[in-house]
Amino acid sequence: MLSKKMNAETKARRSNLLWMLASISLLIVIGLENILSSTFVLDEGASLSGYLVKQLAFLGAGIVAAWFIWRWGYQFIRRWCSKIVLINVLCLIAVKFVGITVNGARRWLGFGAFSFQPSEFAKLAAIITMAAAIAFYLERHGNKELMSLHLRNIFPIDKLERKIPFGKRLFSLFLHRYGFFAFIPTLFFSFLVLLQPDAGTAIVIFFPVLMMFFCCELTVIHTKFSWKQRFAFAIAIVAIIALVVYLFAHSYQMMRIITWWDPWPYSQSSGYQTVQSYIAVGSGGVFGQGMGTGISKFNYLPEAHTDFAFAVIAQEWGLIGAVTVLFLFCSLLSVGVKTAVRCRDRFGTFLALGITFSLCGQGLINMAMVTGIVPVVGVPLPFISYGGSSLILNIISVAFLLRISYDNFCEAEAGLADVEQEPF
Repeated sequence: MLSKKMNAETKARRSNLLWMLASISLLIVIGLENILSSTFVLDEGASLSGYLVKQLAFLGAGIVAAWFIWRWGYQFIRRWCSKIVLINVLCLIAVKFVGITVNGARRWLGFGAFSFQPSEFAKLAAIITMAAAIAFYLERHGNKELMSLHLRNIFPIDKLERKIPFGKRLFSLFLHRYGFFAFIPTLFFSFLVLLQPDAGTAIVIFFPVLMMFFCCELTVIHTKFSWKQRFAFAIAIVAIIALVVYLFAHSYQMMRIITWWDPWPYSQSSGYQTVQSYIAVGSGGVFGQGMGTGISKFNYLPEAHTDFAFAVIAQEWGLIGAVTVLFLFCSLLSVGVKTAVRCRDRFGTFLALGITFSLCGQGLINMAMVTGIVPVVGVPLPFISYGGSSLILNIISVAFLLRISYDNFCEAEAGLADVEQEPF
């Protein structure tokens, strides 16, 4: 129950919780409308809501799972880390041998009418594992100060330089016991997903964990990286990844990069998706063609209800709709980071950070892909793209995030009550 008497800190935490709930709710509503608009063509007139009914069923399943997480809290998941890693590894290995192949990629496991995508759940498993590893290290060997104080120095980035040479710190980054080895589950998940092949999802699994790693700085003994060194190291990682992609990528993956650079010569082949996306986004104008009246979904734009759902929104809702979706993801990023900063529990802090980076990172990557900023990758738009595994995972992730934010508010409210009870 929200108390009427609140101080500034309590009001800020309540506002953070309500903003998070409002942003997620609006994204889900926009997603349901967009699925109804973009899929009735696929049903060939048999039903105007076939895909919508399925998405509502997935949403209901996610809400049920979220309810249990809300009741139990978020700490219980920390004790299940080893089981979560084992189950995800077994599922990803099973995909390689008995998975369902769609469009040349083997990504699903099916049991009769039921099917799911294990790589989607590996995203959350990697975040939970890394958050638990960081919390374990900090509780056993780290600074006993509250991590919220440390994060307040990261956002904005701490500009203090240390005297220890950068090379020595970089060397310790890979050799420290609780540094590199904390990445092993994530690297294994990413490797198994790459074998499907699904490079986009592999990047999405790895990116939030890498961001958590930089935020905690647990690999550097009694020192910190400056923002310049962080940036240089990030550029080095991107360059290494680009080199690996260039040397080991499949021919179709290289073709995606070529067509991303200049899709128009390949408008009837490998660049068809990109060109149709450009047409859909550009034809929307400022106010759009009207809700449900976009023409690109009529067998012009492939995957209009999944990976390219944002293009349909831009065409039907125009610039205003596209900016609204972008604003909602930026709002989620802001309140998610604030939730992590205010959390006094180390595991909750990094769990909130990882979930925030994952959801918002996927959203920004998808929108960048649709608008041609990055090559085409198989990354859905959270809460908006059609897909059962993705939606259920997103709802579960949000349940953890909301629970952490709610605990922050309750903590501030309890602190206010303690102050009121103190004698003058």
